[in-house]
Amino acid sequence: MELSSEKNYKKPTLEPSLTKFDLVKRLAHHFPGITIHESREITELFIESMKEGLKTGDTVEMRDFGVLRIRSRTSRKARNPKNGSKCVGRCKECSVF
Repeated sequence: MELSSEKNYKKPTLEPSLTKFDLVKRLAHHFPGITIHESREITELFIESMKEGLKTGDTVEMRDFGVLRIRSRTSRKARNPKNGSKCVGRCKECSVF
């Protein structure tokens, strides 16, 4: 016997995503004077520059798009879902958009 909620259940579909190679192709298409190889180097340089900025604690601001920065998270109380034992989550740094 099916439950009514199971009958109406739809499997989630994956949203199309924009990959690094898609950015490379768009850059090469938008600027016909550069090759795919040069476009890939430009994209890699851009991403590496953003990574280095975040590693040194800088804020990466892209006008009309958004701001990336690093946020420190303190340790927190947690529990192991398998056995229910309590533990302490470690402090960490994560990027925030």
